[in-house]
Amino acid sequence: MHQRLFGTILGGHALVAVVKVAVVLVAFLSLRQVNALFSLGIPVFLFHAGALVVIVSLLIWQSAHGRLSAKTHRPAAREEKAPHVGITLHSAALYDTLVWLLTFGRERAFRETILSFAKLKPGEVVLDVGCGTGTTALLARRKVGPEGRVDGVDASAEMVKRATAKARRAGLQVGFSTATAQELPFKDGEFDVILSTLMFHHLPKKGREEFGREALRVLKPGGRVLIVDFAKPPRQKSTFRFHRHGHVDLDRVAADLRRRGFNIVERGDVGTKGLRYLVAQPDLSLTALEAR
Repeated sequence: MHQRLFGTILGGHALVAVVKVAVVLVAFLSLRQVNALFSLGIPVFLFHAGALVVIVSLLIWQSAHGRLSAKTHRPAAREEKAPHVGITLHSAALYDTLVWLLTFGRERAFRETILSFAKLKPGEVVLDVGCGTGTTALLARRKVGPEGRVDGVDASAEMVKRATAKARRAGLQVGFSTATAQELPFKDGEFDVILSTLMFHHLPKKGREEFGREALRVLKPGGRVLIVDFAKPPRQKSTFRFHRHGHVDLDRVAADLRRRGFNIVERGDVGTKGLRYLVAQPDLSLTALEAR
């Protein structure tokens, strides 16, 4: 295992980190056995939830959480107020490891499923907001072909660096840069498609509103935005409540986007991991009224 990963997990306590990673791997392998042995849904679900709790408890607890995520910097009174950035993940290698575990080594198929709702076409110009380590952006680049273009932005410089390295190894041209979802460094009307996949739950309420404003600004009049995220779970008794990384009420997001000047053209369940999606387009009737 990479030395930097150990240092990130527990600030350099390598022996304890080895034990932690070993427990995670045992949980992962056990989970695969349970899936093979049980055909009932409830046992599989309970064991899956337990494995997720183990992974989250071991890798994102205490000092790991302090290194993995950094909330918005609180400036001094005389400093310029920072945007509502939300949670920023910094350990890019650890992020990829966790995604590999949680998708059972099938991250590409998982990302392909999510990306299918964008209905990308050859020649389109795409922006991946909160691109992480770039896996989705690289898949999008292959779909839009040589005549298309893909850019990716993330608030974490570490994520952008890893995404850039992935693109170089794959021989694909993708413009990755460090920026927030609330201040997109692009011209008005530049993109056909904006992607926000598994990113929205990192943003505070104000940040989500600012993203809607920026998305409307950089989209072409006939463009579209795809948002995919964890659905808000139903209310449960505290006895059976499990921790999850985050969730989004997409009905509320849809209402916010309508107020911003979007039409919701499609939404539904992704069909895996409790994810939902929505596709929105700028309201052309409002655009026409503003142009008068």
